Amino acid sequence: MTYRWIILIFGMLAYTTSYFARSNFQGIAKFVSADFGLDKGAIGLLGSVFLYSYALSQLPWGIASDRWGSRRAVGIGVLLTGATLWGFASSSSVNQLLFWRAANGVAAAAVYVVMAGALARWFSPKERGFGQSVFAAVGATAGEGTANLIVPYLAVNVASGWRQSTEILAAIIAAVAIACVVFLRSAPTGQQATERKPFDWSLAKNAQLWCFILVYSGSIISIRILPPWLPIYAADIYISRGMPLARAVIAAGVLSTLYLAGRIVGVPLIGFISDRLLTKGISRNSLAIGFLLLTAVLFQLMPLGIRSTFVLGTIAFLMGISINMYPLVTTAVSEAFGSQRTSSVMGFLNTFAQFSGASALLVSGYLGIALSSAPGNALAEYRGIWLVGIVGSAGTALLGMLLSYIRSRWVEPIPLLAEEGWMRDQKNIAKQP
Repeated sequence: MTYRWIILIFGMLAYTTSYFARSNFQGIAKFVSADFGLDKGAIGLLGSVFLYSYALSQLPWGIASDRWGSRRAVGIGVLLTGATLWGFASSSSVNQLLFWRAANGVAAAAVYVVMAGALARWFSPKERGFGQSVFAAVGATAGEGTANLIVPYLAVNVASGWRQSTEILAAIIAAVAIACVVFLRSAPTGQQATERKPFDWSLAKNAQLWCFILVYSGSIISIRILPPWLPIYAADIYISRGMPLARAVIAAGVLSTLYLAGRIVGVPLIGFISDRLLTKGISRNSLAIGFLLLTAVLFQLMPLGIRSTFVLGTIAFLMGISINMYPLVTTAVSEAFGSQRTSSVMGFLNTFAQFSGASALLVSGYLGIALSSAPGNALAEYRGIWLVGIVGSAGTALLGMLLSYIRSRWVEPIPLLAEEGWMRDQKNIAKQP
């Protein structure tokens, strides 16, 4: 079972490509906006069209993984991610940008739910929270850091602009796809890697699943609001102080690394702690709800960043921890419904979560303009954007708590398919040395 660390490493590498695909635009948004004359509404639309296609593709990729194996699904998905990024870089109109962003969303959806199932099979419950958290934190941080720092740097200092810098990364992603096919394995030797009937629609009636969906959606809504807008917000702050555009974009990317630092340090730590707290009766879902409530408070404090970039950096660091607790929910899903169906169940769950996140991002840009107290003032437009984050994180946390309470009063039997998956997991764990 030491090969599980190889699975984790190449899983993180694959997730880096997926997260880079969704984050690529935010790092170069100022350059693309200048080329095509985009306002905040159009920027939100470009982000949302990716996320809607990403959402629609969750369940198909999850079912494909559980039925035919995660190795094949990840390899194909990562290769298509590189190809569609190349197409985005060659766009000559806004419509072409939208098309390639949508296609990129379909391809990038292949990684997270697929690897969630693979990691559930390779890692035992006593370290599953840590494994899922490291996978998500490191892969997402590397992908987003590449989008916010490396691509803008290449565009300004090495390549001939945002197009060529994106093409360079697309070629690297194609090489990653080959490496994933070579090194990934769908399951340990002797353990079932596929499922003939990955998802049963009777699970849609399960209240516990809907509680997971609510809490997971809160994290995704927050993630769809803060990381895309943070570098743009920081750049606008620097520009308002007289800094040239190119320098402001680079400075904003550097500030955004504090968010990434919070995620890469805090998320694995909380995942590790959740493995220990689970034995004391504290559920992973409860931890995730607590961090959602903290997120709502931090969104409320975001306007303080206009006066002090130090304060903004501190908030960004804490946000890096609080909004990225979704691996706790993923781990809870694998424990509740069995590792053989984790990818497909996560595909169902993530479809709703990603639709919620995409809708939040789409609304945020237009709401920012509508609620601006000073028309034409770029910084005033962020008031409505942060409001979407507050409502999304606090609302889902409170609804999740309510559903958990109702479920505790009406103890719901675990569906037969989920129980069978759980029992199979226990047998597989017993076989492990």
